[in-house]
Amino acid sequence: MTIDELVNKYYENLNDSDLYIWNYISKNKSKTCNYTIEELAKCCNVSKTSIIRFSKKLSLSGFSELKVYLKLEKEKPAFETKEEDYLNQLCLNYAESAQSLRNANMDKAFEYIYNAKRVFIFGSGSIQLNVAKEIYRLFFNGGEYFHYFDSKYDIEDVMYNLTESDVMMIISLNGESSTVIDLAKKLKLKNIPTISVTQFKNNTLATLSTESLYFSSHSYQLPGNGRIVGLLSSLFIFTEIFYIKYQIYKNKKMESEK
Repeated sequence: MTIDELVNKYYENLNDSDLYIWNYISKNKSKTCNYTIEELAKCCNVSKTSIIRFSKKLSLSGFSELKVYLKLEKEKPAFETKEEDYLNQLCLNYAESAQSLRNANMDKAFEYIYNAKRVFIFGSGSIQLNVAKEIYRLFFNGGEYFHYFDSKYDIEDVMYNLTESDVMMIISLNGESSTVIDLAKKLKLKNIPTISVTQFKNNTLATLSTESLYFSSHSYQLPGNGRIVGLLSSLFIFTEIFYIKYQIYKNKKMESEK
């Protein structure tokens, strides 16, 4: 397995600092394999501990083994990747994301939504807001009306009107922005049920939330220039599977209450 494949495999475990380290390494592989840990840490403007932690998140024993992978890759003869290989990997990522979400137990989150007087959705960025709008659209078609917002300036107005019979969904990529953490803390103080949706399982927002849901993200190597980009299509896959699973939950709940 190459270093790129390791990053792809363990991408969900990497935080912003790890991704910054990886961004430098991926652009300077031939130099990095000859660096000392002190030199790499200086180039990435991080501590030696951060480099070691990054290596271990890739299932490696430490920096020394990371260098071994980089040296082996440097010595390996180049080959041309077929275009269909890129597409196969992309489609495989879609399938893995869908299967993971299909198997996820979301019943506790659904219970809060089912019993809620109102459901609010906060999207912490442009992509997250689009996802919030899509959740709103899907649930509106199913007979539920959700409220969505993305501006931190709206938070105080929304918070003023929230009661314990409401539910807040917070959609965030890494769950570490100051805005979502501050919002989650305020919700916790008011005893408002909170459902977080993030791509990383270990994040501050998830720990502050009543229920936490996760979507898997994948890094993808672009054909041609070989650059690694993070793809967030699984977040939109999440919205559709989340909606269908809720409808199944809702129908069973209503049948049991008859």
